Amino acid sequence: MGGGGCGRVRCGMPRRSLLDLFWRLGARPYDRMYRGGAPWESGPRDVLVELFESGRVIPDRLDGARAIDLGCGSGADSIFLAQQGFIVTGVDFSQVAIGKAQTAAVDAGIDEGLEFVVADLLALPNNEVPGPFDVLLDGGTIDDFPPVVRPRVAETITRLARPGAVFVMWCFYADRRDLPLMSFGGPSRYGAPPIEPGEETELFGNDWDIEDLDLTEPAPHEACFVLTRH
Repeated sequence: MGGGGCGRVRCGMPRRSLLDLFWRLGARPYDRMYRGGAPWESGPRDVLVELFESGRVIPDRLDGARAIDLGCGSGADSIFLAQQGFIVTGVDFSQVAIGKAQTAAVDAGIDEGLEFVVADLLALPNNEVPGPFDVLLDGGTIDDFPPVVRPRVAETITRLARPGAVFVMWCFYADRRDLPLMSFGGPSRYGAPPIEPGEETELFGNDWDIEDLDLTEPAPHEACFVLTRH
């Protein structure tokens, strides 16, 4: 863990929340949401499109460059990356989400260079997700893990990245004390705790250069970071 000092998780601050319950239940709650249409399903994330259109996220070798969409859901961001010329692996532990992603890829006319894998980010099958990758995308996944588990997810992300790789991390971001106790429409103290200020450095500071991206139209309590692997 980078960043030094006394991290919130390591210092024992109580962080129990609904995310702990979701963690124990595994993919079942997400399967149920995807069957009915998860609230975050839409086209590719605006910030991802902006980064590519501006040229901000282009690896130093585009020919054969590989990208991974961590927690790909129903595949909109993975499909966008494939359309930019990347060889893409989308990973999600919801079988329902992956089924929808595969259908969406067919509908988009993508028949090569895009693979979807049902897997837990903490137990990735090396034969299906071998790495290393040039571009990594997290469109709201690491903050969906209980805070105590996030260091393990960060280790997995770092392991998957080659030196010089770019990692785009969109997340809910706020001081937990500034949030309501419970909310089902965004981050909260005991519903979905966000990434807290400084936590990104604790998770990634040892191995990545971290840039806080200035979002064009930020929603409340959200942030996007662009990280470059040492």
